[in-house]
Amino acid sequence: MKTKMEDLFLQSLDGPLTHEEKERLAQEMLGNHQFKKSADQYLQLREKLKRTEPDTFGPFFAERIVNKIKNMKQEIDYQIFFFFRKYQVALIGIVVALVALNIAFSDQLTLKSILGFEDQNQGDLVTIDFFQDLSN
Repeated sequence: MKTKMEDLFLQSLDGPLTHEEKERLAQEMLGNHQFKKSADQYLQLREKLKRTEPDTFGPFFAERIVNKIKNMKQEIDYQIFFFFRKYQVALIGIVVALVALNIAFSDQLTLKSILGFEDQNQGDLVTIDFFQDLSN
């Protein structure tokens, strides 16, 4: 936890102090060797940070990220396609088997009967003409 003197020292780095505050800080630096040592370490660290160049992501960072995203999209699309490919083969096999069953059990070899759309026998249906019954 910072003491009032540490706060005063940090304040002196960022702005001006009153004459009284400068005197108190100078007396603390002379009388307290641990405080003086900590203040000097802080000053050294602050100077090093000022001299170092800020870290960057390097040139063409945005382009590298966009290319990486595009490559990931292509990779995901490729994986999805091959994940469902085994199911595509199974589905085609089921469709071929159903068509073969329809051919085997169909009376006629028409496209409708092969696909399972055989017409219903019209003789089995009962039709009622309401208007004729009402007029009698």
